[in-house]
Amino acid sequence: MKHDSSVSLRLSRMLNNQYTRLLAAALITLTLTACASRPPAPDLPTITPALSDAHTSDIEAFVASDAQSPPEKGQVLFIGSSSVRMWESLAEDMAPAPVINRGFGGSTTPEILAVADRIVFPYEPSVIVYYCGDNDLGTDNTDAESAAAGFIQFADLVHTRLPKTQIIYMSIKPSIARWDNWQAMTRANVLVARYCGKHKHAYYMDLASPLLKDGKPDPDVFLDDGLHLNTEGYERWTKIIKPLVLEAWASQQQWRL
Repeated sequence: MKHDSSVSLRLSRMLNNQYTRLLAAALITLTLTACASRPPAPDLPTITPALSDAHTSDIEAFVASDAQSPPEKGQVLFIGSSSVRMWESLAEDMAPAPVINRGFGGSTTPEILAVADRIVFPYEPSVIVYYCGDNDLGTDNTDAESAAAGFIQFADLVHTRLPKTQIIYMSIKPSIARWDNWQAMTRANVLVARYCGKHKHAYYMDLASPLLKDGKPDPDVFLDDGLHLNTEGYERWTKIIKPLVLEAWASQQQWRL
């Protein structure tokens, strides 16, 4: 189907606004200087899909549930780590767009790649909303290139097999628990934002800015662990995510009718 130009324009404008906020958030780190100078993007590594034993049962549970009650095709698939898994009000927050939640806590980008054949492609989602990379980098891993490459490899794979599916990247969030590694996380976000800016099937969402207060993670939006979001945190995310999800989902319904 031909890409709807009006929808593309609206999404592009939203993307530009999100990208602007990303660069503003980067001001709190040394990464800003690198972003402003626009160095050539590095060659990204190839990520080997791998699922840890700790998450095997999670995936098997999803597959068993799907076998018992197969989800309808064309829904909005949210996939990623605990920030997705713990979003209890997700279905309500994204209504009227129908959603499938396939978050599994502690997941990394190689694991998302490893499970795509089991909990991504069978659903033939019209839109995929992706949150992962947070656990790849954690508190001290600075390999931003690999974290970004994990998503980019996933997006390329999805576009090859489901060329009409739109992919929305939720930026890695700042948190109290992992604030010391925010520079690496920002770098990964910037690399992904550049990729999304060059590909019509992928969109970048800045979800860092609404979680910051005076340039640091806002304690009001986190649970006691300083890592996961509370209700207020998800409410702030919803205000940013929902409009883009509804735009993307609505545009996909046109070719499914």
